[in-house]
Amino acid sequence: MKRLLAIIFIAFIILSCSKDDTESLQQELVPTVSVNIPDSLKTGQAYEFEVLYKKTSNCHYFSGFDVSKNEHTIIVGVVNNYSSVNNNCSTNGNLQEAAKLNFVVEREDFYIFKFWQGKSSVGEDVFLTKEVPIIPSDI
Repeated sequence: MKRLLAIIFIAFIILSCSKDDTESLQQELVPTVSVNIPDSLKTGQAYEFEVLYKKTSNCHYFSGFDVSKNEHTIIVGVVNNYSSVNNNCSTNGNLQEAAKLNFVVEREDFYIFKFWQGKSSVGEDVFLTKEVPIIPSDI
């Protein structure tokens, strides 16, 4: 009987310690501040663009890029991860960080790069836009 009570007591302790606040990893787009892109690109070459972005808090960290292509246009958003249950985050201080975007030139004419910078006062997406001509790699 004592053994059965001990097992029930241990099971009760284990079950009562389960977390109700399960930590949830969230993602969000964060605004691009600036981008370091050359004035022209060469066909077939690989490049690494430095993208400066602003984090929402010091608990946010770089997750990757959300990239979509449409013929000449490449739209890029910076994605950050954060924990939805972390309450010790600060929105003060320098919250800008840089990330590297790898890019290989596949076209022979031009690209239009659009980096997401946030929403306007009327809720429309705002982009940092740069049109870059492509020059042949043998020049």
